Parts: sequence; C-alpha cells; structure tokens
Amino acid sequence: MANKTIKDNRKSSLIQWLVFLSRLIVGGTFVFSGFVKAIDPYGTVYKFQDYFSAFHLDFLSSFAMLFSVALSVIEFVLGVHLLFGSYRKSTPRLIFIFLCVMTPVTLYLAIANPISDCGCFGDAVHLSNWATFFKNVLLLIIVLFLVYRNTSLRALYNQQVQWLTGLYSLLFVFFFVYIGTYYQPYLDFRPYKIGVNIPEALAVEEPEREFVFIYEKNGERKEFLLDNLPSEEEGWVFVDRYEKTVSGQESVTPIIEDFTIYRGATDITEDIIYDENYRVLLLSPDLETADDSEVDRINELYDYCVERGYEFACVTASTPQGVEAWQENTGAEYPFYFMDKTVIRTIARGNPCVLLLKGGTILRKTSPSQLPDETLLVQPLDKLTYGQPEIYRPERRIWFIVLLYAVPMLFLLLTEKTVAMIIGRVRQWRDAHRRKKKENENDMIEKNNV
Repeated sequence: MANKTIKDNRKSSLIQWLVFLSRLIVGGTFVFSGFVKAIDPYGTVYKFQDYFSAFHLDFLSSFAMLFSVALSVIEFVLGVHLLFGSYRKSTPRLIFIFLCVMTPVTLYLAIANPISDCGCFGDAVHLSNWATFFKNVLLLIIVLFLVYRNTSLRALYNQQVQWLTGLYSLLFVFFFVYIGTYYQPYLDFRPYKIGVNIPEALAVEEPEREFVFIYEKNGERKEFLLDNLPSEEEGWVFVDRYEKTVSGQESVTPIIEDFTIYRGATDITEDIIYDENYRVLLLSPDLETADDSEVDRINELYDYCVERGYEFACVTASTPQGVEAWQENTGAEYPFYFMDKTVIRTIARGNPCVLLLKGGTILRKTSPSQLPDETLLVQPLDKLTYGQPEIYRPERRIWFIVLLYAVPMLFLLLTEKTVAMIIGRVRQWRDAHRRKKKENENDMIEKNNV
C-alpha cells in the first residue's frame, strides 16, 4: 500500500513538472509572438497584406490593422493566462483551437511557399515556412497534453483575481500597440536602427587573405606561409605560390542591402548617404494612401530646411500620378526621389515618416505629428533638440518593458488575498444594491396596483 502511494506521488509529481514545462514552452512562445507583433503592428499589417495579395484577397487589406492588433492581443493574453495557469480548462482549449486553425494554414504555406517568411515572430526571429509548420505541430501536441492535464497544477494567482492579470495584460499590450502605431516601434529589430551609419552598414567586409608558398626538396613538396619560409641553403627550391582566405574568415554579408535611391533613372544613393550635412527625407511607401493630416508641419519643416540650407526630399515608391496628386493636395514643393516599397517600409513604420540623416547616420525616425512646431524652428539644427541624435538603448528599453509588466504582477501576487477580499466586498455591495433596487421597484409596483 505504501509503495503504491509513493508510486502515485511520483507519477503526480512527474505530471506536474510536465505541465509546468508545457506551460512554459507554449505560453512563452505565445507571449513572445504576441508581444513582438504588438511592438511593431505595421510590420504585421504588411505581412497580412502580403498574404491577402498572395491569396487574391486584396479586399481584406483595409482590415489588416484590425487583424494585426487582434492577433497580437489574442496571442499575448492567451500566453499569459497559460503561463500563470489562469482559467486552467478554457485557456489550453482556446489555444488548441487556435493552433488547429493555424497549423493547416502553415502547412499550405510550406508547400505552396507564396511568401518566404511567415512573420509569426515579426522581424525579431525569421523562420522558414517549414520551420513554422513543425513548430506549430510541436505546440499542438504539447497543448493537447495540457487540455487533459493542465488542472493537475494549481494556478499562480487566486481565481478571484485572475481576470485582473488578463485586464492588465490587455492594457500592457495595447500600450505598445499604440506606440508602434502612432510613433515608431519601441524595440527596433530591423537593420535601420537609430544610430546606424548607412555607408558602414552597406559595406562588405572582405576576409583577410594570405600567400601560400610551395617549395620542393628531394622530390617532396610542402606549403609555407610568409613568416616561416624555408632556407634555400637547406635545399628547398621555390616552385609556386597562391593566395587564399585566412583560415576561419569568410566574407561578411552587409547589414543593409538594396538601399538604392533614384532621381528619375539616376542613382543618387551616394549623394545622400555621404552628405556630411543634415538631410531630411520624407518616407512614404505609397503617397496615395499617406496620411496628410500633418502636412502643415511637413511643409513648415521643408521651408525651414530651404532657409537654413538643408536638403529635404520625399522618398517614395508611388507612381508619377500619385506624386502629382500629393503635390496638388498638399502644395508640396520639395523634390521626389524613388525607392523600393519594401525597403521604405523596412526603414521606418508609418505612412509617411520623417527620417533625419547626417553623414549617412540615422539620427531620428519621426512621425509627422511629432515634428517640432514652427515656433521652435528658429536656430540651426545642431542647436535644436530635433537635430540631436536620438539615443536608442535597447537593453534599457527591455528592462523598462520587463519592469512595467513584472512589478504590477508581483504586487498583485503579494496582495492577492487582500485584493480578492476587496473584490468580494465590492461584489457583495453591488449585489445588495441590486437587491435593494429590485425591492424598491417591486414596492412601487405594488403601490401602483393598490
């Protein structure tokens, strides 16, 4: 009997550990996937638009932002609930249903390959379509286990406060969606980060090369490097030499590729990225759908640049007709250059966005609503806050994200009994108030009947 009890305890403990690890794997994957989408909602919008185009569903493109936000919120909140063990029955079932829908879709993408990168982790991690499919299959198997065994391990939070963790998670993820939509992504996973020098990022670092010398002695040939050549007095005779890459070194792929700007048919990329003065570029992948609500700020900045001798231009992938329409609607007098739409979207999010360069270095990426007011444009750029390089420290931003989420969650964990008691009393007061109101209504009905 005792042996059976010990055996059952070991089995129960093993199941609990498996549940814990399963929650960690699936919940962590969903939290990460949802959060990187929330940080960069436009990136997910572009991916949805690529999918709609590939499947000939272009009429859905106008809903891409809605799908982007909904997907990021659903993944993040479900992942949080699974990690915390909240709603132990419903959460794994919802994730299972979600994966049952997504797994066949990713299988089709892997076979047909209409788009090379699924975009499930945004620009943070790139997976092939087959890797995404196998990832989903693995998650599906683990979640199926949780559907039956998730109740074996208690939740981290009291049942009465679990809805608060979901509510805060919702507010948390919407906060970063808002920043990514109306400003720029809080974390930048793309190669065009603030502080990047474009000429350096475009450069291909060639590997170091060395000469190998071939000498012969008594019919035997050997190879020597320059620093250990043999002596001819010892009978070695020079035969040949060749050049090779130093062992362990390979050609390094540039950080940035396909960065080319045209004025008509002329490539003017070097004129822009090697300009030691300030340059302002208004980036718009499509002027026909660009937001013109802040056109006054844009035109004021252009007038300031003309007055101070700074180059200002719009870089777009629009058609000449789109450019003409923009000029007519906004009164734009600045020149228009052309660039690949995908590259423009990669450089900065939003349509349009303002890029500030100096010596080819990205100083700022700004939405038009955040441009300085005309009253502040009274000095040269090097004297203005706008002309100073924006400091982008990803490690500090990551710490801010962690603390912004962890501190309230930890506070709730430490005070959950008190919070649960307060919630209970509020509910009691609410129920009592409703009963009292109902009684008063009944009394009024009885009086009226009399």
